Amino acid sequence: MKHKERNLMSLKAEFHDKGKAARGFKNIMNFIDRNKETELKKLLRFHIPDGVYGQELIERFEIDALLEYYNLLLVAIFAGYVPGKFDEISSKEILAVIRHPSVMPYYNEYYKYKMISYTAEFAEENRYFELEGNSVTISAFNEFISLNRFLKRDKDVELFLGMLDYVWYGDNKISDVINILSSEEKINTAFITEAEKRSKAQCGVWGFIKYTIFLSQLKDLLNSIDGYPLLQSSFWMFHGYFFERMNSEMKSIFHKAFENLEESFSNPLIFKNLIEEVYGGKAPEDFNEVQLSKFAANAIRQSREDVDYVLDRKWSDPLRDYFGH
Repeated sequence: MKHKERNLMSLKAEFHDKGKAARGFKNIMNFIDRNKETELKKLLRFHIPDGVYGQELIERFEIDALLEYYNLLLVAIFAGYVPGKFDEISSKEILAVIRHPSVMPYYNEYYKYKMISYTAEFAEENRYFELEGNSVTISAFNEFISLNRFLKRDKDVELFLGMLDYVWYGDNKISDVINILSSEEKINTAFITEAEKRSKAQCGVWGFIKYTIFLSQLKDLLNSIDGYPLLQSSFWMFHGYFFERMNSEMKSIFHKAFENLEESFSNPLIFKNLIEEVYGGKAPEDFNEVQLSKFAANAIRQSREDVDYVLDRKWSDPLRDYFGH
């Protein structure tokens, strides 16, 4: 078996055959095979005015994980990590799911996510992209997978992204996170509040900060594959839904938010609490609050630049040009 086929089997085993994606596949194929178009359309409805709660929300997240796997396959193709076209089984499954009339409004109208359309088009037109994977693209793809695993593991990031995706946690929503980020005093309170006592909005603030760290890492990753514009674009478009949500919901408050974060991180007492949490309640013996808080404030300023850099929609251009729209 060739290495690209082995890589494909590995991706399928991890991201399709278990967990949320596996449950999403089983559920959506149950709808499709039993011709339950009306029921599937209801499940994948827009959340206004008919809100989505409980089990329905769980089932939608599982279907999201399945759609994400299909997109990951396209990213892997542009990295030369897997064969340059979808195999017959994968292509048939992708089109059965993504092109189903009850599914298309979900990503085309209600929660616009262009990468899914590109993945469907690649399968529909039986496209082939020839790239022999090399140390640059393979290493970058593996790092991309690692970054994605981090996003899935961290509960604060998961909550923040859920809020970006219109989810309310009790009475806490993305506007409450924005409200905290707009106030240095409220940010300080979020930082000194013990983890088990934090509100969901305060957890969302922690998630925002961790997500900016991810964006800085993604910036470095994008720059490492200069010369591979389709791969760069596919990395960006894979996360494009949340990038667009950040651009639309949060960009106007970035200046104030990062200004407040810089002030907070410049406070040695606040920063000491942050460090102690990172180190599990015990800071290193050589911990220097003043020195490290200055370093942290500089890091926040750099983080602001990284966020602006990554959220630039220019990264979507190569894929748009490749597909002609």
